[in-house]
Amino acid sequence: MKIVRYSAGLGNQIFIYLFTKYLQESFPDQKVYGYYPRTSLNNHNGLEIDKVFDVQLPPSSWISNFVAYGCRILRKLGVNNLMETKDPCNLNVVLFYAYFQQKEYFLNNVSTLRFKNLELGEDNELILSEIKSSLSVSVHIRRGDYLNPEIQKRYGNIATEQYYRVAINLIKEKIGSNIKFFVFSNDIEWCKANLVSDDLVFVEGNNGIKSSIDMYLMSNCCHHIIANSSFSYWGAMLNQNPNKYVIYPKIWDNIQRPDIFPSDWIGL
Repeated sequence: MKIVRYSAGLGNQIFIYLFTKYLQESFPDQKVYGYYPRTSLNNHNGLEIDKVFDVQLPPSSWISNFVAYGCRILRKLGVNNLMETKDPCNLNVVLFYAYFQQKEYFLNNVSTLRFKNLELGEDNELILSEIKSSLSVSVHIRRGDYLNPEIQKRYGNIATEQYYRVAINLIKEKIGSNIKFFVFSNDIEWCKANLVSDDLVFVEGNNGIKSSIDMYLMSNCCHHIIANSSFSYWGAMLNQNPNKYVIYPKIWDNIQRPDIFPSDWIGL
């Protein structure tokens, strides 16, 4: 038996789901279960990957939930050989309790991810049409919970205003003129106040349970400027353009997982 805990955040859930697929392939003789505790899913929009992507989540049962809970209790008592919380991880355990942001865990199955037919609404349909008909660049700016002092301490102040200005100029050097930058953020008013240019389109209204639409729209852009956020990471990763430019904050290498970035992505 293998059990994988799911946590909040669509970007995180993609990593976790693909790790689940990796386990299923690595241990075909064992049943792989999902563990969906409310305490792990009470932020953002809860469990949403199966609402956004055409995926089949691993099942759960009262037995698998009991085993998962028992593993957590035993870990608190000092028995650490049944539960894994780190990347890279020991696969010879029962409960996995991390984000698993290692290429070996997800790269082979990225192509299996397919968006469902999301209900975009008229405004987003217009944005999508504009994205597909232009030399489009997504710019994702993560604020909101990233302004929390604890999160700031861990990896805040990485994607700064200066980072975005340099990244925008670099994209212009790489692909020329007639670009449209589509700005996505959980604080779009801040973006309007701090980013001023005629070639910016601010994408608004996709809040709460509609926030996944932003990831879908980003994935349809030609190129990307991402934040230190798994959400915008997947917006860029799921883009099918083989010639895309992706710019990311390079200091994220040292703070997070240095091997999640494809070699042709540009770190600033």
